[in-house]
Amino acid sequence: MLHQLSRIMSSNPVPLTIVKGAGYEHIPLPQDENATVADFHSIRTQTNDTRVTSGFYKIEAGPERPAHYTFEEAKYVLSGQIDILDEATGVTHHLVPGDFAFFHVGSKVKFSTKSNGFAFYVVTRDVKTAHSNLQGREEGGVKAKL
Repeated sequence: MLHQLSRIMSSNPVPLTIVKGAGYEHIPLPQDENATVADFHSIRTQTNDTRVTSGFYKIEAGPERPAHYTFEEAKYVLSGQIDILDEATGVTHHLVPGDFAFFHVGSKVKFSTKSNGFAFYVVTRDVKTAHSNLQGREEGGVKAKL
């Protein structure tokens, strides 16, 4: 694997992918739901056969939203509050902007909030629900200049 990574690093630079307007403020909730995900980019990694997908999580006050993880997820709270009941420990964590949570394969949780919450996430799965407001906003071939 180290040889493969070395080969990738020594080849020609690869252009970035830029997604314009990937805001979380205007993500619609499905009818009769108080939470949703909005995936906006997915890639297959160069170092192993795993997909990495990123997106936003939105939740509003309402019933708890259970989740049983078959993939890893890192979640970073951007605004509001997101409560997470960890069923393994019975502890409810109250996450606010700047807080981070990592979910392992096998994690079993319940999400809730008394108001609303938005988070950015990165997961090791393919796209589940595409961000509805990003049609045609991915710019191809844009290179970073330092």
